Amino acid sequence: MNDAQIGVLSLILEVSADPKPGNVDREHEFQDLKYEHFIISAISAYPTFEDCMARRGGIGLNFLNAVSRSYEVCKTNVHFGAFMLLIPLIWCGGDVRLVKRELERTTHQDSLHILSAFRICKPRVMDAGDFDLRNSEIESVIVERDLNLYRWLKRSPRENVVARELIEGYWRSLKGSRILMDFYEDGCLNDSIVYTYLHLLSSHLDPLVISEHGIDVARDVMLKAKDVLREFESGSIDSVREFDNYLLDRGINPGSIADLTCASIYLALKEGII
Repeated sequence: MNDAQIGVLSLILEVSADPKPGNVDREHEFQDLKYEHFIISAISAYPTFEDCMARRGGIGLNFLNAVSRSYEVCKTNVHFGAFMLLIPLIWCGGDVRLVKRELERTTHQDSLHILSAFRICKPRVMDAGDFDLRNSEIESVIVERDLNLYRWLKRSPRENVVARELIEGYWRSLKGSRILMDFYEDGCLNDSIVYTYLHLLSSHLDPLVISEHGIDVARDVMLKAKDVLREFESGSIDSVREFDNYLLDRGINPGSIADLTCASIYLALKEGII
């Protein structure tokens, strides 16, 4: 498989893993976000992923193109965070060591492309003060301060795991990929992805949960995930399904952890997990 195919497959495998507490999977959907949206969005990204492989355009422009194509067919935000993580990875051929250098080479125009993508699909984001995507003056701030992607991402809140991942060398996703590959030794890819997702959820606060429900709820979710992970390790899938229902009943959606899981799957696929 080439890197574009691996990118698409990582998105499809992530949404297909079941049960994945609080997120869309084969068994659960949201009123405005369906399982098929994720499949269609993943496939729609293939031309953009090919452009990344060929180093056509730039990181910001390719991100805008991926979001635009996804929104054109799905009419809702599907993969904003996942695209943020995957596009630089594919641009760098899966070598996380190169991402920081490539982000430092971006210009303020790349940042404006990210802003345009945000305005298309309006995903939930954390408050980032003067550098918040929702700030009516953010476009002027980007231009006047000549903020490229790296400098802008550095100003993101500490809890924004997607933004921090990009500038911190994908260490969370690398750990996730190792966990995924180790668990896969038992031969079940679905359970390996669920386990990896739970491990990430038990280790990191989810910024989408923080933005929607507050940091106390995000901490509670992380602590509950630790307990569920231990039960899953002892062979209990029922605890995972109960946790899934608990989150869904309360409208709690740890979507950024799902994004990290996508990147973890991508890196594991690059290592030849299948």
